Amino acid sequence: MEAIYGINPVKEALRREDEGFSKIIVAAGRNMSALQEIIAAAEKKKIPVEFHPKNYLNEITGFSNHQGIVALRRPFIYSELDVLINNRRQPFQHDFIITLDSVMDPQNLGAIIRTAHCLGANGIVIPVDRAAPVTPAVIKASAGSAQQIPVARVVNLSQTIDFFKEAGFWIYGAEARTGEYVEKLDFNCNVVLVMGGEARGMRPLVRKKCDYLISIPIAGDFDSLNVAVAAGIIQYEIFRHRSKK
Repeated sequence: MEAIYGINPVKEALRREDEGFSKIIVAAGRNMSALQEIIAAAEKKKIPVEFHPKNYLNEITGFSNHQGIVALRRPFIYSELDVLINNRRQPFQHDFIITLDSVMDPQNLGAIIRTAHCLGANGIVIPVDRAAPVTPAVIKASAGSAQQIPVARVVNLSQTIDFFKEAGFWIYGAEARTGEYVEKLDFNCNVVLVMGGEARGMRPLVRKKCDYLISIPIAGDFDSLNVAVAAGIIQYEIFRHRSKK
């Protein structure tokens, strides 16, 4: 079983899913007012609710920032690529998919998923190898957004990009300092935005697959931004551009 923890992620999981939960565990002695909605939802769905000392929840999650609530359920279910393509968000006229190449930090992945949900992306693509999967830590970092937007996990990212090209997408790869500035580009088309990993950015083969390389103008001595911050800026620029149409 997989442990989901934190008030918002557990609340969102209960709101969206009707089965797959084993039980809800609440830290004994915690102020129940913030958890009453979750407990009521669990009881309505006939999910057992247990009360245990906080240390027991610490052991289950490996953390102490679980906010006194843990849900045990089946592991995260990834979506197929076709689900992402068919998940165009209103009121936008074109599709927008985020593809992550070797993003390893669960906090970065969670933050990118949260921003993608807020700014109208169809969904997220992550590779199986050398990348963070969707874990309870990612779900918590996404504030539950990982359960509101489809996430696909693929074996071959290069072939996946080819798949998107054949489906009518243009591929925009984020590249520190060497690409064209993001505010100068036209995103009035079906877009796949590729963000590279924290250490080395996009891998060479993935970079070659891109139709455009885009950059964010920055000042200072650092050559790049944190990947989650950069993804947020680029996504907002695409959102702002499309909102004018």
